[in-house]
Amino acid sequence: SLKSLIVLAEDLESHCLIKDMIAAVDLKVNEYEKRQKLLEILNKIENKTYTKLKNGHVFRKQDLKKKERTLLHEGLVYWKTATGRFKDSLALLLTDVLLFLQEKDQKYIFAAVDQKPSVISLQKLIVREVANEERGMFLISASSAGPEMYEIHTNSKEERNNWMKQIQDAVERYRKEEGKISESDEDRRIAEAKAAKIQKCQGIVPLTLRLKFQCQRGRSVKNNLDY
Repeated sequence: SLKSLIVLAEDLESHCLIKDMIAAVDLKVNEYEKRQKLLEILNKIENKTYTKLKNGHVFRKQDLKKKERTLLHEGLVYWKTATGRFKDSLALLLTDVLLFLQEKDQKYIFAAVDQKPSVISLQKLIVREVANEERGMFLISASSAGPEMYEIHTNSKEERNNWMKQIQDAVERYRKEEGKISESDEDRRIAEAKAAKIQKCQGIVPLTLRLKFQCQRGRSVKNNLDY
């Protein structure tokens, strides 16, 4: 009957309103928790620590306190150095930057690896997978002050994929909110070419090692037969 349909429609509308309210509350709770987490981390950061950006500007603890900067994602990652070692780092993804901290004497300082800036602008940031390494990702900063590449690893493939998605989403949001267009075709081409070259080299090295091993094994078998 019409009355039953009206009652059903009202019930559905109420149900939708309740779902919207729950979603809104969950969002507010999540935002509050992120603010508290950022404050907790800020309180542990050494007051005098700083990092120099690619453009020469100095980034300090105070810069993290800007009201418009909010925490989007955080977690422990492993920054691969030029020598192949991994440095434990706390990665913080904010609304406009991605930064890395390291622990020292129970305090946080800006990470110092290979003299690279530990704060990366999201404006011209590209994220790519590391070839043959399911837990690794490249962060390519196509800055006009000079491109820079970082190799970051996580504990699992799922964690790596989540970080990549979080960063890509944050980059898109930042560009839209700031009215920024995507990096120029030339910037993208240079950054993509650099990433492709590294990935190609990574694929060649294991192949070279396999061929070398097979040759050595072949010689060993031949020597045994000669005897």
